[in-house]
Formats: sequence, C-alpha cells, structure tokens
Amino acid sequence: MPTCPSGHDSVATDFCDICGHQLGEVVAVVVAEPAETACPSCGEAMSGRFCESCGYDVVAGGTGWIAVVAADRAYFDTVSSADEEITFPTAYPERAVQLRPGEVRIGRRSRSRGLNPEIDLSEDPGVSHLHAVLRTVPNGGWELTDAGSTNGTTVNDDPDVIETAVPVRDGDRIHVGAWTTITLRANGSR
Repeated sequence: MPTCPSGHDSVATDFCDICGHQLGEVVAVVVAEPAETACPSCGEAMSGRFCESCGYDVVAGGTGWIAVVAADRAYFDTVSSADEEITFPTAYPERAVQLRPGEVRIGRRSRSRGLNPEIDLSEDPGVSHLHAVLRTVPNGGWELTDAGSTNGTTVNDDPDVIETAVPVRDGDRIHVGAWTTITLRANGSR
C-alpha cells in the first residue's frame, strides 16, 4: 500500500484516499521567463509585452498611452467672453487617439502648410495650426510644449499658460483652443 507525502496509507496508487495528495513521482514544471530585450521606445531592459519604464506595447507598437479628446463646457466657460462669436459645439463626440512614441503634434490640419497633426483639432476655432507638441521622455513619460500658439496651452486647473516644456502624467488634462480638453491615459487607465 502506497504512503502519501502526509503519511497516510492509501489503497489508490495515483492520489491519497485521505487527503488527495498526488502519489508517486511528481514532475516539476518549470516555466521559463521571457528573455530581456531593450525597449524600442526608451531603451530600458524589458521582458514580456509591456515595458515597465514607459509602457511601450511590443504587440501594438505603441506606448499604451491614449489622449482622450473632448469638448469641455467648463473650460469653454472660463475662457470665452460674451463679445466673442464662438459657440460651444452641440455635437462633438469624445474620441481617443493612440499616442505613438516620439513626437505627437496637436493642432489643425492645413493642406497649404502641409500640416497633418496626430491630434487634429480642426473643429475648434481657437486652436492654432501647430498648437502644442507632446514628446516622450527617457523615463517613459511625456512632456508638453506650447508651439507658440495664439491662445496658449494650460494643464489641469492651473490658469497660467505654459511657457516651457512641462512633464505630464496619467490623468492630466491639457486645455487648448476655445473648448478642447485632452486627457492623457496610460495603459488603458480610466
């Protein structure tokens, strides 16, 4: 009669009649860790699908970061004045733009200038052709620079227009134009 690892005698030869432990030789299964490689975006060592430093998604070819573009009534109300002829849009569906590593331009499309920004805000009359630029930084995050826009760029609840490159993080809200707010989301966060 076999004896299980817990010391019980068992009639069965595969599993213990008392506690259910496997009897006989147990084969250990070893799962190999994926080999480390350099992240194509930031150069840090990584293994698996996502870079721990910058969130780069090897399968999708991106950082996993998205920019959620929306018409923001509260922002519009703070920057508009009664004498302006700009009205808040009645229908402007929220949309998400996948951010690719490198440089992401924010602005209005212009055939004459040959400009086709990655985040096209042509519907907002207060947005400059090249309004602002997002750039990936070595630590895997992003920085935002105003590109000399007419109306400026603000971040979160700070009313001051940015004048130099500023770091931006998951959840930060970028305000541009007459009513556009761009919310940054990392790796599918909500």
